Amino acid sequence: AADTDGIQLKGVSSINGHGVDNPAFQAEVSLFSVILYVANFSFKFVQLLQLYSPCGFCSKLFTPLTATEKFLKTHSKIIKYITLGILAAGYVAYFIAACWLNFQRAVALVVLTSVAVFFTVYDLVKKYKGDSIKRCFKPAVRCFNANIRWIKWVFIVIVLGLLVAWLVVDTSKRPEQLISFGGVCLFILGLFLFSAHRSAVRWRTLFWGLGLQFVIGLFVIRTTPGYVAFNWLGDQVQTFLNYTQAGSAFVFGQLVEAGIFAFQALPIVIFFSSVMSVLYYLGVMQWVILKISWIMQITMGTSPTESLSVAGNIFVGQTEAPLLIRPYLKDMTKSEIHAVIVGGFATIAGSVMGAFISFGIDASSLISASVMAAPCALAVAKLSYPETEESKFKSKANIKVDGGGEQNILEAASAGASASIGLVANIAANLIAFLAILDFINAALKWLGGMVGYPDITFEVRSEIISTYALCGFANFSSLGIVIGGLSSICPSRKSDISALVLRALFTGTCVSLINACVAGLLFVPPLDCIAVFKGTVFNATDSSIQTCCYDLFDSAVRNGTLVSFEGSWNVVTNATVYFTDCCQLFNETICT
Repeated sequence: AADTDGIQLKGVSSINGHGVDNPAFQAEVSLFSVILYVANFSFKFVQLLQLYSPCGFCSKLFTPLTATEKFLKTHSKIIKYITLGILAAGYVAYFIAACWLNFQRAVALVVLTSVAVFFTVYDLVKKYKGDSIKRCFKPAVRCFNANIRWIKWVFIVIVLGLLVAWLVVDTSKRPEQLISFGGVCLFILGLFLFSAHRSAVRWRTLFWGLGLQFVIGLFVIRTTPGYVAFNWLGDQVQTFLNYTQAGSAFVFGQLVEAGIFAFQALPIVIFFSSVMSVLYYLGVMQWVILKISWIMQITMGTSPTESLSVAGNIFVGQTEAPLLIRPYLKDMTKSEIHAVIVGGFATIAGSVMGAFISFGIDASSLISASVMAAPCALAVAKLSYPETEESKFKSKANIKVDGGGEQNILEAASAGASASIGLVANIAANLIAFLAILDFINAALKWLGGMVGYPDITFEVRSEIISTYALCGFANFSSLGIVIGGLSSICPSRKSDISALVLRALFTGTCVSLINACVAGLLFVPPLDCIAVFKGTVFNATDSSIQTCCYDLFDSAVRNGTLVSFEGSWNVVTNATVYFTDCCQLFNETICT
């Protein structure tokens, strides 16, 4: 409803004084609101003057203002739509101008605008035409439900057939990838054997969760659009995190430029935590999380509460995500609480992701690993501790997303920064311990390898990528206290259940991270070592490796008259000119003449 200030809030409900409806709250504040506020203030001022004025002169003087204020109130809707139309037209003009002047520079603006337009249109269609669309598809839905049994089995057979065919074709050249597939099967079998209720396992939830994880991984790792999209997203995140240097340089001065980790990387955690707190206060994160949780809920058949919490773990930490469903924790089943805890163990917070990126870890791999882990965490959690109770939250109609307790943006930013202090200390302590352990393991591997003539045994590049997926989680013993303390403070009445489930959830969360790594190992194709190919292979135009490496060499070649130079990694290769000549004898490219 509209108040006297002309600000209209839609879908807002109060939960302990704060909170938003499902979907996340939307506030429509236009330029008209400001105009109406000023007019209303002027009207009250005139009333005061009329009350205390010795004559009616002031009343006559301010009559035009009173009339203006009444006119604005009477035609508030029309003026609001006109104002919104003007603002929309201005944005369209700005958007067209930005794309016309430099489309490459405006790619981010195009992506954000497209996403906003898509979901705005979707919400409008759902609001005004949703019931009509449902009625149109009702006969089809009735027919589908009547034949759901055989449709389900046909779907399963088709999916299994495609998976087997893909494995045969894809692993024919790289049989070592089957080791990763065997790892996935082994972890699933182990979790089933140690499941709390093996007879109650819902295989739909498991297979849909693993399927979503596999599809996301396939899109990111194997397809060009997915690889380009996540690389672009990683670059944007890296650019955004670089703004941390402004605050760090002011506080620490030249220590930031010295490359000291504590002064260069850890401030990123503080900055990211503060930004996430602001987005949380504005309702942006709730809106994004709701969309992701909706996908998991309709495919995997999980409850709205656990889906919301696990989806939230993609962006926020293991103690912040349960705040989304704080009012419902006391009534959730043990299986749902277990899923909430597993989601926290199996993913990393956005602030920690920012710190990892500052270490030089590939941003696109981190982002995709965190997204892939969410459906897998929910699926595996339901395998480890299946649902045996009746959930009170079968429909999302009455589920509201709880918001933060901050009163304004500045308080939200400050609270986010303050909350990261303990996290920063925890990161520093764990890094000291784990880097020391890693160095010891590498030294031990070299020593053991030296005994049999292989002194250079250590982690390979392929292992680095897979390890990124394996370590993209919080499943460690130091997190046990964080989870018990954090969730118990949110819902003291369930402290005993949380304490009883946390060890199983820790084991399950570890398995989720390892399954994530196995899926990455199954999909990841190591980059081709072209120098080794040129040295160890006879130049043949039909050899796919020779073709790939030759065209990569052609792309890096720059001709200046009769001289040819090379850019990128080929610039430091000693025999690049020799390889270039051999490739030109096989392929008649323009750069060769």
